[in-house]
Amino acid sequence: MKILHTSDWHVGRTLHRVSRMDETRAALREVSEIAEREQVDAVVVCGDIFESQSPSAEAEQAVYEALQRFCDQGVSVVLITGNHDHPGRWHALAPLLRRFNVHVADDLRGPEDGGIVEIRSRDGAESLQIAVVPWVSERRSYTAADLMGRSEKTYQSYADSMSTAIHTLCEAFEQGKCHMLAGHVFISGSSVSQSERTLTIGDIYAVTPNAIPATVQYAALGHVHMPQKAPGVPVPCRYSGSLLQLDFGEAGQTKSAVICELEPGKPAKIKEVPLSSGRRLRDISGTLESLTLETVDLDCEYLRVTLTCSGPRPGLSDQVRELLPNALVVKLEYPDNEEVAGVDIRAKSPRELFQGYLAARYQSDPSADLLDAFDQLLAEALGEARPPVGQLLLLDALPPLSDSAPSRIAENDPAAEVQARAEVATVGSG
Repeated sequence: MKILHTSDWHVGRTLHRVSRMDETRAALREVSEIAEREQVDAVVVCGDIFESQSPSAEAEQAVYEALQRFCDQGVSVVLITGNHDHPGRWHALAPLLRRFNVHVADDLRGPEDGGIVEIRSRDGAESLQIAVVPWVSERRSYTAADLMGRSEKTYQSYADSMSTAIHTLCEAFEQGKCHMLAGHVFISGSSVSQSERTLTIGDIYAVTPNAIPATVQYAALGHVHMPQKAPGVPVPCRYSGSLLQLDFGEAGQTKSAVICELEPGKPAKIKEVPLSSGRRLRDISGTLESLTLETVDLDCEYLRVTLTCSGPRPGLSDQVRELLPNALVVKLEYPDNEEVAGVDIRAKSPRELFQGYLAARYQSDPSADLLDAFDQLLAEALGEARPPVGQLLLLDALPPLSDSAPSRIAENDPAAEVQARAEVATVGSG
């Protein structure tokens, strides 16, 4: 049997507020063309079909059109949910999708309850059994052993619980059939791209390589966006990776689908098929002058630009985007200021501290208007009424009041204080 393995479509994802929908549609069409050209018997989608658990209508349309194309080709589809997908939403759709030969695995189940999906080849001569392991949260992992009838231990770590579940599923494989595992899991030691959700890529959700049993001919995985062989697994086991370069952490990666050929009792034959759809993500750096010499493909690339300059000044990002309209990110890189000797900040007023910060950050002294605005905001934040600048200047110029100042002067009433001190000054000069 011949299988196409894909995952991490993330339909609906944006990149710095730029829609990737057209690129995603093109990539999904390319995957369906590969399936047709290779004459596969089944397509296995290993999770994170959508970017959001509440996808837009446009994102849903793109996914359902892709599934319809596979159906029109007479190809069976096995689709498992990932951490980005809403399992309840897919569960509701499952009965309808089965009519189109799309088998949905939205939750971890025992072998007799849907944990093993069986697919026939196009000619009916061969049968493929797929142990399906959708994304399982840490909370749900505590019941994984119970689901499999293996509840001898009252507590198991996430890794142990998932290993128990996977091994129990694969023990139900039948002789004389092809055997495959499809999972949305993180194998410890796999290389990540910084575009995955950090919370779900790490020690808490790591599954050890020995969680994949030797009875599996091929393990198709999703969750990690970089196409790669899963490290340490004793059987053929791959992450197909994401459809597109989803973030600049994936710049330079070649995206792919995996074609797997299986015969009962024989080693799997694996090949990667590169995907060419979608814009490339690229990092470039240099001065404004050197960026004018850069050769970029405005229609096929998105850029992250690091601009080398002497210091920050207004409008630099706009100048870069005038030169490179497809620059989505502009970062400034300039020499650090020389280390300043330690200063006792307790001896400085908030205004002086703010003035010092601005001078160090922007290498120029802030204007008096900006400092006055800071004083006003600080006074409001402290619940004080900040007097106008003119009254402050008058108070500085007038003599201080004596202890016998008129009692009519209310606290924090600078206008009244100015009038009283002016009266004192007039009497004194008479």
